[in-house]
Amino acid sequence: MTVFKGYFLIIRRNAWSIFMYIIIFVLISYMIEMSMRGTVVTEGFSAAKLEVAVIDREGGVLGDTLRKVMENEQNLVELEDDRQKIQEELFYANVDYVLIVPEGASETVRTGGKAVQSITVPNSTSAFYVESRVDSVLNQIRICLAAGLDLEAACEKALEISELSADVELVDVNGNAGVRESYNYYFAYMPYAFLGATIMSMSMVIMEFKKREIRRRIQSSSVPFFRQNAAMIASFAVVGLVIWGICMVLQSVMYQGGIFTSPHPLWYVINSLVFMTVSLAVAYLTGMLSNSPAALNGLNNIISLGLCFLGGIFVPLEMLGGGVEKISRFLPTYWYSRINGILGDYASISADMKQTIWMGIVNQLLFAAACFALTLAIKRRQMQEKG
Repeated sequence: MTVFKGYFLIIRRNAWSIFMYIIIFVLISYMIEMSMRGTVVTEGFSAAKLEVAVIDREGGVLGDTLRKVMENEQNLVELEDDRQKIQEELFYANVDYVLIVPEGASETVRTGGKAVQSITVPNSTSAFYVESRVDSVLNQIRICLAAGLDLEAACEKALEISELSADVELVDVNGNAGVRESYNYYFAYMPYAFLGATIMSMSMVIMEFKKREIRRRIQSSSVPFFRQNAAMIASFAVVGLVIWGICMVLQSVMYQGGIFTSPHPLWYVINSLVFMTVSLAVAYLTGMLSNSPAALNGLNNIISLGLCFLGGIFVPLEMLGGGVEKISRFLPTYWYSRINGILGDYASISADMKQTIWMGIVNQLLFAAACFALTLAIKRRQMQEKG
C-alpha cells in the first residue's frame, strides 16, 4: 500500500498533463462535430450544379443548343463578352466555367475540329466536369451529322438526348446510409489522448521510481518485489481506467449517448480498452528510457504523433502510400483505426469483419506485450547496475 500511495502521490502532481491532453482531444472532436453539422444527407441523388456562362459570338443554332443544355444542367450566368470582366468573375468565383462559341463554330463542328473555346481557373476540377459534358453534346451532334441530318436537326436531336434522365436511388448496403456517426470520429482521435495522457503522467512516475536513491531504498525495504510490481500494475490500471472513463463519459454527454446508441457498443468498448492497455505499456517503456522531463516531453511528441500519423489516426488509412501502409501494419494505431473504421462504416458486421476485428485486437495486445517485455529487460539491467 505504501508503494501504491507513492505512485499516486507523483501522479497527482502531474494530473494537469492528463487533463491537458483530454481537453485537446475534446476540442479536436468538438471542432470536427461543428464542421459536420452543416452536412446534410439527402434522400436522393442529384448532380452538383456549377455557375456557367455561355458567350455566343456566332449567334447560330449551335450556340443556342449549348446554352439550353447548360441552362438545363447548370446554373446559367449572364456575362459580358469582355475579357477583363470575365477574368474578374472567375477570380471572385462568381462563375466556374465560361463557354465561348466563336464565329464559324457551326462549320468547324461539321469538319470535326475544335468548335468551341473555354476560359476557366487553371487546374479547376469543375472545368473538367463541364468540359466533358460539352464534348459529349458536340459528339452527339457530329454523330447526327454523320447520319445525314442537317445541323439544325442534329442540334435538336442532341438537345433531346441531353434532356433524358434516370431515377437514381442510393442502396443502403452498409445499413448506415453511407454516413459515419459523429461519435465514431471522436473515437478515431481517442488514441492521441490516451498516449499523451498516459506517457506524460505514468512515465513521470517511472522516472521518479527508477532514480538510484529511490530504487535502492525500495530494494532494501521489507516490501517484496512481487508486491512492488503489483502496486505498480494496480496504479497503472487505475489511472488507465480513470482516463478511459472520463473519455467515455464525455462522449456520452457530447453525443447524447454516443456509442451506447450504436449497433456495436461492446466492440467500441473493447477496442478502446485494448488501446488503453497499449498506451500504458508504451508509457511504461517511455518512462524507463527517459532520464529527464525534457527528454520525456520529446519522446512523448515523437511517439504519440508518430504513431497517430503513421497509424491512420490523423491521416486516413486510404491516403497512406503502399510502402507506409506495410510499415503501419506493425503499429497498434493502424489496427485500432481499422477496427474503428469497420464499426463506423457498417451497421451489421459479417464473419469476415469479425475476424479482422479480432486480428486487430490481438495485434494491439501483442504490441503491448512486446513493449512490456522490453521494459522488463531494461528494468532488470538497471537493477543489476553497481555503484
